[in-house]
Amino acid sequence: MPNWTRLALGVSLVFVSSPCARAESDFRRELAVLASQIRQEAARYGNSVIVGEFTGPPELASSGGPGIAQTLKTELEKLGVTVTRSAQVAVKGEYRVAADSKTDMTVLAIIARLTDRSGKELVRLDARAIFDLTAIAGVTGVTMVAPVGTTRALRDSAIDKALKTIQKPSAKGTLISASENSPYAIEILVGPDPGPSVPDRNDYHPRAASIDRDNLAFLTINRGEVYAVRVVNKSKFDAAVTLTIDGLNMFAFSDKKSYEFFVVSAGSEAVIMGWHRDNDRSDAFQVSEYSKSAVFRQMPNSSSIGTIHVSFKAAWPVGTTPPSDEVSAGSRDANATARGVEVTSKFTEVTREYGQLREAISVRYNRQVEPSDLPDSRPAK
Repeated sequence: MPNWTRLALGVSLVFVSSPCARAESDFRRELAVLASQIRQEAARYGNSVIVGEFTGPPELASSGGPGIAQTLKTELEKLGVTVTRSAQVAVKGEYRVAADSKTDMTVLAIIARLTDRSGKELVRLDARAIFDLTAIAGVTGVTMVAPVGTTRALRDSAIDKALKTIQKPSAKGTLISASENSPYAIEILVGPDPGPSVPDRNDYHPRAASIDRDNLAFLTINRGEVYAVRVVNKSKFDAAVTLTIDGLNMFAFSDKKSYEFFVVSAGSEAVIMGWHRDNDRSDAFQVSEYSKSAVFRQMPNSSSIGTIHVSFKAAWPVGTTPPSDEVSAGSRDANATARGVEVTSKFTEVTREYGQLREAISVRYNRQVEPSDLPDSRPAK
């Protein structure tokens, strides 16, 4: 089955909606299985759970845990399980990259356990394995260039190397790329705290990141400041782009639940202003100490590092010829940021096919105060 996906397009942007968008569906499908396992155990404790923290490898300074927790919460609620801090049991765990014992392929392993309120382990649940490279890169926050049109072994080798040695990104002025000659780049635009007012786009200015001794790109965004992500595509093909903040897809709180990616046209750029709500509105990306919602307080995240992660795939109109280096359709392929005031963002849907992960870029940002959980899943009032 080809990688067909519905995308929402606005000023060179495209957002995704499709049951065939594999990166997200692999991730969500495995967490749905985990949620089913949890439901069976939670039934003995009032059918309610606390969703706790999922931690990643410390050497990666990754912050993908909130994305796992938010998706798991959604899947639990679909099954009728109540997610509340008053529950008698909690689910928490960790994620790491490993080699699958059956296929020897690189996977993202999610290990979860059920504990009582004192922290005593009650049940260790079956580990879930996610094979998709885009999902692995997004959760771990790795920067990498992935070889396209080659074997799975070589693509696995590329992400293994990026995870073990931490590939140094290229920083030219305020633009950050996976490599010096990359056709893709991102830039973080930062604006002052707008208070209750709508942020003025003219107040956003590029902020440079520094590369630390561990080859990680870091920048400072102060509490209260808003920011946007400028995405540059200098390639000859449209780019299907996945943007995650602290492991959360930019569509995590969207009314369009099936959107997963956006597309930037060949030789152009786009600026993402915030969390997508619908095709006319977004909530500004804003660095904040706490979210005011009950949902936020239910999902702790103790990481002191935030991650802005962008991944790129080639995209092309349905029924047209894909890039020559794409393989056949059967191959596989996070202070925290809260939701600020509403900003105007206009999008339109189009249809595209998309290919394999080509590049991924991460920028870490400071968290002056450790957040306690995730943004609400409903629009801010």
